[in-house]
Amino acid sequence: MSLKPTSNPSRWHSLALLLGLGWGLLQVVAASVPVETRVQAVLVWGTDEVKPTAKNLKEVDAKLREKLGKIFKWQNYFEVSRKTTGVTASKPQTLKLSEECSVDIKILPENMAEVKLIGKGKTIVTRRHSLAKPDALVLAGDDKNNTAWFVVLNFN
Repeated sequence: MSLKPTSNPSRWHSLALLLGLGWGLLQVVAASVPVETRVQAVLVWGTDEVKPTAKNLKEVDAKLREKLGKIFKWQNYFEVSRKTTGVTASKPQTLKLSEECSVDIKILPENMAEVKLIGKGKTIVTRRHSLAKPDALVLAGDDKNNTAWFVVLNFN
């Protein structure tokens, strides 16, 4: 059997059709596999006070401290909690960072994430963040006694 194009044009047409259908099926399967985005959320407390001895807090790392210090006014930044999860377009996630603070994370089309910051059971803010940006998303709010809290989200 010869595979010369001139030997039997209908065979070549059938082979091309099969290859095209196979390629199309491969594209459908690849598109249906959810791509997971890893999300790390860190709840941070900003204050001018020294670290309270009664609380299980640790100082944030130097890189995060520098980033927050360039924007905000507090002398000390303490990590309250840290959570990591995987999120896909079909599987949004909620991360509970404390008794009063959680974040809802949803992956949107066009490489975007939508984050809802929940405080005391109410949505405080909703932000969209491009997953193409290497920068962290920082959400913040005032707290009592001239302090503040921050939720720092890293996507990869």
